Amino acid sequence: MSVILTLLIFTIIVVIHEAGHMIAAKKFKVLVSEFAVGMGPKICGFKKGDTVYSLRLLPLGGFCRMEEEVEDRTDVISFNDTTPMQKILICLAGPFMNFVLAFALMIGISLCSPAGSSVITNVSDGSPASETGLEVGDKVVAVNGHSVHSQQEIEFFKNGGNMPDELTVKRNGEKIKYTITPAKTDERYVYGIGLAVKAPYLNVFHADYGDIVKGELWEYIAGGFWSVIFLIKATVISFIRLITAKAAVTEMSGPIGVTSAVGEVYTETVKVGMTAVVLSMCELTVLLSANLGVLNLFPLPALDGGRIVIGFIELISRRKVPENIEGFIHFIGFALLMALGVYIAFNDVLKLL
Repeated sequence: MSVILTLLIFTIIVVIHEAGHMIAAKKFKVLVSEFAVGMGPKICGFKKGDTVYSLRLLPLGGFCRMEEEVEDRTDVISFNDTTPMQKILICLAGPFMNFVLAFALMIGISLCSPAGSSVITNVSDGSPASETGLEVGDKVVAVNGHSVHSQQEIEFFKNGGNMPDELTVKRNGEKIKYTITPAKTDERYVYGIGLAVKAPYLNVFHADYGDIVKGELWEYIAGGFWSVIFLIKATVISFIRLITAKAAVTEMSGPIGVTSAVGEVYTETVKVGMTAVVLSMCELTVLLSANLGVLNLFPLPALDGGRIVIGFIELISRRKVPENIEGFIHFIGFALLMALGVYIAFNDVLKLL
């Protein structure tokens, strides 16, 4: 089941990504010869206009084939004949659609989940928060210079361990900065504060939340929005830590690691019911879709970000980068990405042993 669910999730996020490219390409009259769901041998399909829409045998994502050369046509052009700005927008459209998918799913998940916030509802006596001067009603708006909206974000942007953190709170409309050092409690380092939580807007599990009341609709929508923004920021920060050697490549996971994680989540949530399974798979889809969108925007060869950089070079220089040079750059980038993928897969296998 974990393999099936993983393939389904990957196919959804890749097809949505490729659909973004196709929509933008067609907008600029680029000839899209095929849009496929899956890879490998063709099972079935139909043709509409110049585009063949096909279903392929292997559920491994999909692709959007844009023609690189178009002859004897005046109504359509090739991808290579687009202007630099059109090329940039076509490349941006894929990651953009991944973010749209992540936002849409996350808002739905937020409506069915307790809504957390960064408003302090309790300060424990003798805790670092109490000694620092934090008060009930304060809203934590930043940790170490990073904007925060939830407990998850606060924990992520901590310096870690018993290292001091800089907290910015909003009190009566005024922003106040504090330096606070977490204290160790049950193997965790905490400030000693409790944060406001509201019951789900849609109680899909029919649970009794006691005195916890439901919030306004906009609070859940805003919560979903900021959750995705946090995922995007966390992905960028994690990637920067990776390329600056502040994090090890072994911490990354590929399809094998993701399949293992999907299996673990499925095993736990199926005990609760199919509703829990669906919500959990949607959460994983949000995470992976946001990750795919961000990583594709990094200015690396063979990725959308690399093509966007070339587009900007052409826009600024007003000269087209020779196709053979661009092709060679992307080939080298693709080879390096494949090598990284093999290395990550090897480490994923070692983690399972």
